[in-house]
Amino acid sequence: MLITLDSSLHQPLYVQIRDQIRGRILSGALTTGERLEPSRELAKQLGVHRTTVSNAYAELEAEGLIQGTVGRGTFVSPFAATLRESGPARRRPANDFYWDSFFAPDQQDDSLGRLMASALEPGAISFAATHASSELCPMDLIRRATEAVLRREGARLVQYGSTDGYAPLKQYLQGRLRRDGIAVELDELLITSGCQQSLDLLRRILVAPGDAVACENPTYPGLWHVFDTPGARLIGIPVGPEGMDLDFLEAVLEQNKVKLILTSPNFQNPTGRTMPLAARKRLLELAVRFQVPIAEDDIYGVLRYSGRELPPLKALDMAGQVVYLNSFSKIGFPGFRVGWMVASRRAMERLRTAKQRADLHTNLLGQAMLEEFGRRGWLDKLIRRSRKVYEHKLDILRRTVESSFPPEVKVNYPEGGMAVWVELPAGLDAVELLVKARDRHVVFAPSRFFYFQNPRHNAFRLCFTSVSDELLEKGVRTLGELLESEVRRSKSGKKPLTVESGMALV
Repeated sequence: MLITLDSSLHQPLYVQIRDQIRGRILSGALTTGERLEPSRELAKQLGVHRTTVSNAYAELEAEGLIQGTVGRGTFVSPFAATLRESGPARRRPANDFYWDSFFAPDQQDDSLGRLMASALEPGAISFAATHASSELCPMDLIRRATEAVLRREGARLVQYGSTDGYAPLKQYLQGRLRRDGIAVELDELLITSGCQQSLDLLRRILVAPGDAVACENPTYPGLWHVFDTPGARLIGIPVGPEGMDLDFLEAVLEQNKVKLILTSPNFQNPTGRTMPLAARKRLLELAVRFQVPIAEDDIYGVLRYSGRELPPLKALDMAGQVVYLNSFSKIGFPGFRVGWMVASRRAMERLRTAKQRADLHTNLLGQAMLEEFGRRGWLDKLIRRSRKVYEHKLDILRRTVESSFPPEVKVNYPEGGMAVWVELPAGLDAVELLVKARDRHVVFAPSRFFYFQNPRHNAFRLCFTSVSDELLEKGVRTLGELLESEVRRSKSGKKPLTVESGMALV
C-alpha cells in the first residue's frame, strides 16, 4: 500500500493511515479478501510505531471494512463490497466539515484515553486502569436486587426523579456515613452521577475566571481536567510520603487567594499515599486559618488492607469547610454512575441547583438497585470480599516485584486502594518503557499523564486489582526483565531509543 504521512498536519498519524486505507477499499483499489500488510511491517515502512498502525487497523475493523484472523493476517472484509455497491447514499459520510475551527481552545492530551482503550485489546495484560476485578462482580445479586425494586416500584423507576436523589438511598448512605463518623442530615447529602460530576458541580458553584485552585500534583487526570478551564488557575501541590505537602500548601495559601483545595487523603491516586492523622488535622487548621474550602475525594477509602483506619477529613471538620465526595465505582459498580457528596446546607443549596441544571437527576433505577443491594447487607459482604482478594493480589505483586525488579527501582506499596507507584532511576523514561512493554502485550500508565505541572517522566502507576493472579505475575515479570535491561543500558552510558511524546499511544 502506498501511504504518505505528513507530521505537520493537525491530523494524528493513525487517522491519516486509516483514511487512506479506507479510501482505497471504498474505491475498489483494495478488493474483498485482499490481504493487508502486517502492522509491524507497515509500521517499519512508514517509520512509525507499530501501535500507530494497530490503532488505524482497529478503527477500520470496527467499521467492518477489514477483519483480522489469528495466524493468517488481516483482510478486506466482504462487507466492504456491500458498501461500494450500495452507492453514495449508504456509504460512510465524508465528514469534510472542518470542525476544528469551531472548537473552544483545549490543550488537553487524550493519549491516556487511547491508552485505556488499548488496554482492552485481546491478549493485553493491563495495569493501566483502576478497575474492580470482574471475578468479584455479583451479577446474580445485582439481578435479584433489580428485580426486587422493579416489582416493588415498577414504572416509577423509569420516570423522572428528584434532583436530590432517591430518598431510600440517601437514608441508607446517611447510616453508612454516620458509621464513618460523618454526622449528616438528609438535606446535606446529594446523589450525583459519580465523583467526576461532583467535582464539576463544585467547579460550577465556586470557580470563576481568574480563581486559583490548589490540587495535588500528580493526581488523577479526570480530577484536574474538570478544573482546567479557561480563566481558572491550577496550582500544583507536590505529593510526598504523607500525601499533600502541607508546607508547600501553606506557602501557596500565604501568597495566593485560593478558592478550593482538592485532596485525596486515603490511597491518593496515582501514588497510593495516605495522609496521617496529624497531617489531616493540620490541613484543616490551614483551611480554617486561610478560609478555604476543601474537596475530599474518598473514593478508595473503603479499600484498606493494612494499617490503622483513619477518620475522613469531613469527620474532623468542625467549621463546615469540607465537601466530601464518594461513589460506588471502585467497589464494583462504575457503570451505574452513582456517587454522593456531603456539604453544609448553604453550599448544598447551590450544588443542588447546579445539579438540576446539569442533568436533572442521577439514574433512578441504578440508585434503587444500589439501595436494595446495600440494605440487604450484600454491599458490606462485597467490600469485605474485595479487600481480601485485592490484599492477596497486592501480595502477589509485592513478591513478584521483589524477585524481578532491579534494586534501583523503587516501589511504593500502599495500605489500600488499587495501584502502586513505581519510581525509576533518573534518566529513564516510563513512556519509552511502555513502548517496549506493549510489544510484549503489557500496558501501564506512565507518570507524565498524572502531572498538570512540572511532569516527572521516570515513574509509572501499576493497577493490580483487575488482573488475574496468573497474568499479574506474568506481567510484572515481563516488566522486570525490561527494567533490568534499561537499568543496564543506563549504567553503560548508552542512550535509549527516544520516543516522540505520545507516539506509543497513537
